[in-house]
Formats: sequence, C-alpha cells, structure tokens
Amino acid sequence: MILHKVIDADIMMRDGFTESVIKSSEPPKKWTIPKKSGGVRSIHHPSTKNKLLQYWLLTKVFNNLPQHSASYAFIKGRSIKDNALRHAKSKNNYYVKLDIEDFFPSITYDDFERCFIKYRDLIAIPTKWDKDLLPLIQDVCFLKPRKTLPIGFPTSPAIANFVARELDDIITAEMASFEKHNPVYTRYADDLIISVADKGLSNKIIATIKKSLRKCSAKFKLNANKIKICSASGGSVIATGLKICNDHHLTLHKKMKDSIRLMLSLHSKRELKEDELNKLSGFIAFAKSIDEHFYTKLSRKYFKELRSLENRHLL
Repeated sequence: MILHKVIDADIMMRDGFTESVIKSSEPPKKWTIPKKSGGVRSIHHPSTKNKLLQYWLLTKVFNNLPQHSASYAFIKGRSIKDNALRHAKSKNNYYVKLDIEDFFPSITYDDFERCFIKYRDLIAIPTKWDKDLLPLIQDVCFLKPRKTLPIGFPTSPAIANFVARELDDIITAEMASFEKHNPVYTRYADDLIISVADKGLSNKIIATIKKSLRKCSAKFKLNANKIKICSASGGSVIATGLKICNDHHLTLHKKMKDSIRLMLSLHSKRELKEDELNKLSGFIAFAKSIDEHFYTKLSRKYFKELRSLENRHLL
C-alpha cells in the first residue's frame, strides 16, 4: 500500500510497521474522571505505536484540514481570547450560550468520512493517499467496535473540529436571518456563543440553533441544562472563561483575580510554597495577555514580587 510505505519511511520504521500497528489488537488504556455535572468521563490513551501513527496523521493530514472562521479551539494561532474578542469587538450586548452534549463521543467515523468527502477539494494532501487514508484513520483514530471518537487521543480535537465544520457552516448561514441585529457566532469546541445587538431574540436564536443541529449530519445534541441567556450591559457575560465587561473590554473572572492577588500576598510574606511559584507565574502571564490594565495595577502593588519572579526566570 502506497500510503503505508510513505508513513514507514517518514517515521523511519521498518517496512510493514504501519500495517502491523493497524492489525494489532492492543486496546487503548482507559480510565475515568468525574464530571462537574455528575457522572464520569471516559479517557482513552493509545498505545505508543498507535500514537506514533496519530502524530504522523496530525502533521501530514489533520493540520491541513480546512478550519472554519467561527471555530477557535485546537487551532494554532487562535485562543480563548480571540474567541471572546470576536464578540467584544462587535459591541453586542445580548448573548446566548449553548453547549453540545458529549461532543467527542457523539462523533463517529461515518461522520468524519462524510465530511472528508464533502470537503475533499479543500484538503491540501495528495489524492493518491485517498484509497488507504480513510481506512487508516478509522483503525487508528476511532474506538472499536462502535467507531466513536475517544477523548484523550492526540488526533481527536482536530477530527472533532473538522466534523463540526458542517455545523459551523449551517449555523453561519442560518444567522443571516438575524442580519439586522449584527449576529456573531463562534464555537470553542463544544461551546457555542451567539451575540446580537438587540434584546428579545434569545428564543428565536435557540430555535435556530436547534434547527441547525437537525440539519447537521453528525448527531449533535444540545445540553439543555447549559443554555444561558445573558447581557454584557449587566457585566455578566463570561465567554470561554473571560469576562466581557459592559464597556466591551476583556478581563479575567473575579475568582482568578482574587487567586492571583492572594498568591502574590502570600509570596510577599514568603508564605507561598515553592511548588506554587510556577503556577503563580503562569497566572500572571495569562493575566498580562488578557488585561493589561489589571496587570498594571498588580505591578504597582506587587512590584518587588513580580521582579523576584522575573529574576527566577519564571516570568
């Protein structure tokens, strides 16, 4: 098989390595973690050999899949800040936030195959790979026997984003009916955010999203318990963990600000544990990237503490 030989050569393994991994019956390791909402979430970890093939697929295939402009998760050069800024810059005040239930596990190999065929002309990989590529992806990147997408595989985020592209296309088209209200739609993994300039549209927006989900080939479902309607005019909008204030600037959630202040206070009294310093420096770097005004206020009050972190090469 042409593709298998290409992979063996690229990863500098013996001829037949890829084929042997595909035929292997070694299952991925599995463990569970509790969900905040109750129940457990299953995490899968592929074998070392399987992971090697997944990283090849990431580099040569999945990184070349077309990305929708509304999608912000798992994409190089896009972040939670970019996602929130898209809405903040619109100066919209009214928001509907929704969540796709069991995002990864609800995606199947058949969903991926349909999207691959639909968007094939946009994918920058050699067509001579096509015959062997889809069977390889099914065997290496999906769980057997149900062919569902696992949480924990390196390739899962890219596959999920690609399959959800169809939903992004549908929702973007449906948002045209709200054109006079300046609609903005973004998706960060399973989190959907729609903002508009005018109030009183939330029920229509929710109905439109449900209609879009029915049109989508993948069997995505909304988590009815996570639908939120909010307004930036009240300073109550949190978009992917960041607060959009009533003047439309971004800042950190109050809990994170309080945590940073507390850790800096402990550091000033030399009461912060050594292993907490790296965590503190990470929080401060994040704060600086999100809200320069808040960082400036920290600098004025905790100048010596921030300088000490810099001297330790932690900032």
